Amino acid sequence: MNRNKKFKILQPKYYSKFNCDPDKCLESCCERWKIIVDKSTYERYIKSKNRIIQEIVRTGLSINKEAKGSNDFAIINLNKEMVCPFLNQNNLCEIFINMGEESLSKTCKSYPRAIVLVKDVIERGLEMSCSVAAELALLNDNGIKFEYIMDTIKFDDVYVVSPTIRDLKQVEIINEIRTTIIDLLQTRTIGLGERVAVIGLLLTKALENIDSSAIYYEEVLNKIKQVKALIEQGQLKAKEMRHKSENVKQFHHLNTILSMKFKEGDSISFFSKRYIECLMQVLDAFAKVKDKDLERNYKRNYEKYLRPYLYEKAYILENFLVNYVFVYSSEIFNINDIWTLYLKLCVIYGLLKFNLVGLATYNKEMNDDLMLKLIQSLSKTIIPDKKYMESVMKYLEQEKLNEYTNLITLILD
Repeated sequence: MNRNKKFKILQPKYYSKFNCDPDKCLESCCERWKIIVDKSTYERYIKSKNRIIQEIVRTGLSINKEAKGSNDFAIINLNKEMVCPFLNQNNLCEIFINMGEESLSKTCKSYPRAIVLVKDVIERGLEMSCSVAAELALLNDNGIKFEYIMDTIKFDDVYVVSPTIRDLKQVEIINEIRTTIIDLLQTRTIGLGERVAVIGLLLTKALENIDSSAIYYEEVLNKIKQVKALIEQGQLKAKEMRHKSENVKQFHHLNTILSMKFKEGDSISFFSKRYIECLMQVLDAFAKVKDKDLERNYKRNYEKYLRPYLYEKAYILENFLVNYVFVYSSEIFNINDIWTLYLKLCVIYGLLKFNLVGLATYNKEMNDDLMLKLIQSLSKTIIPDKKYMESVMKYLEQEKLNEYTNLITLILD
């Protein structure tokens, strides 16, 4: 592959406006998560003759025992403050200072950019765990729009994910599903929770009775178009399914799923500092409520403190979900994984709403700063934790919450 090649690129329109801005950054990307290093960068650091770099590398780098290839060959060992050891006392990068910007690892050059190669088209967006990216992408009340441009991709500088694709029909069906999901998320004639639920309704109808060993692409595409038409005509409504699962308790299950993060996920030392600040307020908001009143209290405070804000600013959560579907859509290029991606979407949305209710209750209001703080910090804490998300998927299956009629009760208002 030509290491510098011009591609047709699909991207949100906000993408070209992004620049790393230390003055606006509210949480460093150099702390409190696992930072991987590609093999060529690792070897460059190990062989460096610079005394400062040599001293840091002695304890600051190690081989990644869970590596799957050259891209995640090594790992940076964070110091006792959970900060990258290459940062000096002035929070400046010693690699940048002593070896130059070109010597930064792929991780440092890429983040918060997420880049996927689909056949001969590049798709790229930004991860919302970056506070600058979150503010840029989420506060647009006109919604996230997309564009095609031509640009050169430097493969030696950034991580590019290439999902396994069997044929062009696979690309066509996934793009149709993703486009439909994004269209539904941006349909503002109904509430956001119902939009998320309607997506599940579409997927259950479109994918039922499909033989996963021999996918009939035309049949799936036709079903998607038929179900979408029924939804647009108002003949299929997610809320009509709610009564079948009235025994599912929203607060209980979302609280349990959040609590699992402490037992099943990464250590709390990897939690975003800003998320810990949010979480302390959420826990305080619910701490004095008796167990038998939690469900009722949760719904009452949602109506009192959060719903009025979301009535005006639901587009912020909408933009987040649209961006999530686009940035992580590489997970659905295996059609068998589409439902799993939807389950994750519902969990992330549910956890956001759960935390927002707690924050709004504690502060007796919700505002843009709190909303952005939660989205950014939860994105950094929850989304990268694959072990935790696997445990959550098992919990959903165990509680039969992976079944549509139970699942939507967790997300509908």
